[in-house]
Amino acid sequence: MRANKVSSIVIAAFLLFAQNVFSLEVPAMTGRVNDYAKIINSSQERQISEYLENLENATGVQIAVLTIPSLKGDNLEDFSIRTVEKWKLGGKKEDNGALLLISYAERKIRIETGYGLEPRLTDTKCGMIIRNIIAPAFRNGDYGEGIFSAVKAMGAVSTGNSSVSGTRHAEPENDTKDDIASFIYGFMFVIAWILLFSNITSRRFFRWLPWFWLGSMMGGGRHHHYHRGGYDSFGGFGGSDSGFSGGGGHFGGGGASGGW
Repeated sequence: MRANKVSSIVIAAFLLFAQNVFSLEVPAMTGRVNDYAKIINSSQERQISEYLENLENATGVQIAVLTIPSLKGDNLEDFSIRTVEKWKLGGKKEDNGALLLISYAERKIRIETGYGLEPRLTDTKCGMIIRNIIAPAFRNGDYGEGIFSAVKAMGAVSTGNSSVSGTRHAEPENDTKDDIASFIYGFMFVIAWILLFSNITSRRFFRWLPWFWLGSMMGGGRHHHYHRGGYDSFGGFGGSDSGFSGGGGHFGGGGASGGW
């Protein structure tokens, strides 16, 4: 009985040792895009990074991309969860982080979602993004385009701005809503200037309103735009990736895996 217990302890210790020795080391997170497999050109990497920065600034959702040359025998899901546990993407309270992982040699893809994103960025939708957006682009050799389209779909679904369709690219939204919004802002502007010349309202109100109207009419970074390769609802690109780090988010294995 005692010998069996000792044997069990020895076996468990050996398995733990083997796991630590043969598990692939999680690489350092150097930014929002970590292209260790070198499959994204510099222009695309900049676009993806800047989109993800704008997404985080506008909504708090924190998404990172990791490409690796090979898993070297490691398990995709195990490596993915170890990566997010180390990188801690998303807010500590919101758990609104996600990882897009690509292993080039094995042709495997994994989307890992934080607890806070699981109700919207569900396992099913993650699978659809992999199958309908990433895989077709990768089969054509368009790695940067596939990743860019995928993170835009992840951002849109995570923030409730769009749903994943059964086609490769999301369809542009009807412009009617934007036309109505423009009319409302224009109408507010006219009323404001009537009130101004009538001295009906306060000076503080009119220091704020023209700037609000001008920013709204110029887009304000929140109107919906359709771009080739996917749906983008966070305006143009700008800024840098310096100082990027995880916010302490938690993960529980939500997401999906696939390949191309």
